Amino acid sequence: MALMCAALACMVAPGIAWADTRSEIEARYEQLHDAMDSREGARIKPLLAPDFVRTDLGNNTMTADELIAGLAKIPADPDRKSETTLQSVTVDGKTAEVVQEQVASDTREGRDGKVHVFGTRSLSHDTWVQGGKGWLLRATQAQSTAITRDGVTIRTIRKGDPVPQGPRGRMGPGKGGVMGPPRPIGND
Repeated sequence: MALMCAALACMVAPGIAWADTRSEIEARYEQLHDAMDSREGARIKPLLAPDFVRTDLGNNTMTADELIAGLAKIPADPDRKSETTLQSVTVDGKTAEVVQEQVASDTREGRDGKVHVFGTRSLSHDTWVQGGKGWLLRATQAQSTAITRDGVTIRTIRKGDPVPQGPRGRMGPGKGGVMGPPRPIGND
C-alpha cells in the first residue's frame, strides 16, 4: 500500500509543481502590471531580469531602462482596463516559456468627435527565469495586436507585416520595411 501511495505521489507531483509555477507567474504578471501602471522604475526593474529585452512587432528591441523611460512619457490613465491571460506555460527547469494575451481598453474621443471604447488585444511570447528573487521576466516578444473601436476590430498587426503606405509615405517606426508597434492606447 505504501508503495502504491508513493507511486501515485510521483505521478501527481509534477502536475502540482506546474500549477504552482503557473500561479507564481500569474502573480508576477499582476505585480508587473501594477508596477508599470505606477510608472516607477524602482517597482518595475526588480521584476525584470538583468538582461531583459522587449521586442516589438517591427523587431525593434529595448532594454529595461529604455522601457521604463518610455513608460514615464505616457500619462497614466485611471480609466484604462487591462487583463492578462496566460494561454500556455511550458516550464523547463528554471525557465518558463509563456504565451500571454493582454486585452486592454479605454474610453476616449475619436476622430469623429464622438466618445468610443478603444481597445487592443495583444499576444506575446514571454520568457521568465527563476532566480533567488523568484520569477523574473527575461524577454517579451510581440506576436500580434488587434485594435478595436466599440468592439469592432479596425486593424490587426502581426509580427513581420509590411509597413502600410500613407499619404506621406511609410507609416510606423518599423525597420526594414516591417510594421513597428501600434500607437499606444491608454498607458501600455
